[in-house]
Amino acid sequence: MSAPADEPDAEARFAERFVALAPTRADRDLVDAIRPEAAIVMQAFVEAVGEGELPAIGGPELRESLTLSSLLGRRAALLEATPAAALELAPALVDALAPDLDLATLVDSLRTTILDGYVRGCEERLHAEAARRAAEAIPIVELAPGCMAVFLRGLQDADALEPRIDDLGRRLMKRDAKACIVDATDLKEPDAERAAQLFGVRAACAMLGVRDFYVGVTEPWQRALTERGVDLREITLVDRLPDALEQALEVCGLEVRAPIAIERAFRRLLGV
Repeated sequence: MSAPADEPDAEARFAERFVALAPTRADRDLVDAIRPEAAIVMQAFVEAVGEGELPAIGGPELRESLTLSSLLGRRAALLEATPAAALELAPALVDALAPDLDLATLVDSLRTTILDGYVRGCEERLHAEAARRAAEAIPIVELAPGCMAVFLRGLQDADALEPRIDDLGRRLMKRDAKACIVDATDLKEPDAERAAQLFGVRAACAMLGVRDFYVGVTEPWQRALTERGVDLREITLVDRLPDALEQALEVCGLEVRAPIAIERAFRRLLGV
């Protein structure tokens, strides 16, 4: 194995071979996205082997190369390559590294490593997609002119929450809101990262001059907010949704005429 993987020839051979082996057009279209990471894997193999014989697959010399190969499989999964395309990454790499040598043993071991990373990447992608859908299902509603409310619920991923909080900020600005209710009553598993997104509503409201009212911020959530360095005195904490609504509407110059059972009615309407 003497062809350096950082030369254009090796990358070009990999790209050509992968395109020839990939089963679908969508897979073939991924070659430019996969090619740089494939080059890193090939370079690691060249540095491990040099001009000598191929070390034992389970030996320490190839440990870094196989780790990078697993990450290549993960990358393919995150790009939504098909399993059949992931299977062809190993022969494409080996052909690019040593087109004139028979390295069937390396192909088999490399394929196993790549597929392990691919499976992990698929699990990661599915988790991220589920988290995104859960965040997008969070209701954001205008309860009255100028009065917005967001009902956070379930077990939410902090990273997936961020776009939803950004969406709330855009709606506050678009509707020229004066008040915003943040109902965290059904938000699960308080931790510092989720608390940061919860407090992110406060930042958006402060920037837009909107009064915000927090409902259902229990002691565990208050501890999580404090852990993130939030001064709880900056937040208007309200015990019950009807009380928060009354205060929010007052900010908007409105009032609730029939508050009886309003909390139950809102939760039934929103499915929360």
